[in-house]
Amino acid sequence: MITNYRWLVTVIISASLVLSCGCGAKANHALVKSDMSLLAPIKMVRYETPGIMKATGAETTLFALMTVAVPGGSALLVAGDAIGKSRGSGTQGVIPDFGSAVMDNFLANVKKEVPDWPELIAVREPIKEDSTEHATVIELDVKRLAYGSIDLSRGGIVLERGLDKGVIAEGFLSKTNVKMKDLRGEVIWEKSYVYLSKDYGRERTLEELEADNCKLLKDEMMFAAEKTAQDFIDHLNGKTY
Repeated sequence: MITNYRWLVTVIISASLVLSCGCGAKANHALVKSDMSLLAPIKMVRYETPGIMKATGAETTLFALMTVAVPGGSALLVAGDAIGKSRGSGTQGVIPDFGSAVMDNFLANVKKEVPDWPELIAVREPIKEDSTEHATVIELDVKRLAYGSIDLSRGGIVLERGLDKGVIAEGFLSKTNVKMKDLRGEVIWEKSYVYLSKDYGRERTLEELEADNCKLLKDEMMFAAEKTAQDFIDHLNGKTY
């Protein structure tokens, strides 16, 4: 019965992927290193972290089914996200600011691991519009946060991971983009990273994540922030693409 249920969910969400394929593909652009001192000083800013989305298995299945069954169902992709954020609003006040955690991890380790890394100035207050700093700028942008039963067709996640890896998972998900611009506003480095509990064998049910004032969810978010920052630093060093 469980196997049949999972098969049905996979078919439904795979169909909804057709409606959501307009989402952008993974953005990776390696930094061409010459004289790193020419980039100094670098300012790091971050956009406001979006609200976390929450869904049960039944809700994920229902919205996937409605998306492909109802005329104009692609609009339900947006509605589904809004409902997911509404469902997660009760969690928002007890979890850490994920964008801030990623920034903290990046700042703590980049100078240790990237040779000749120039001065880096952090702007802690989140920005709401494109940065106008007259300097080389690193922009950190958390695109998506979700936990519980996660539909990977939403937000273009399945396009980045590959359909063969599945379209539904339990646990926590984050999608974060980092972009470096020079003084002229041209992008000289960019990296996108998707964290999914499943990739690290850390799947948890919604109930487990919310138990004890969301203890496991908080732990998972901090672990994800470390992995996200490390992926960005590794990419700066040419280790991942």
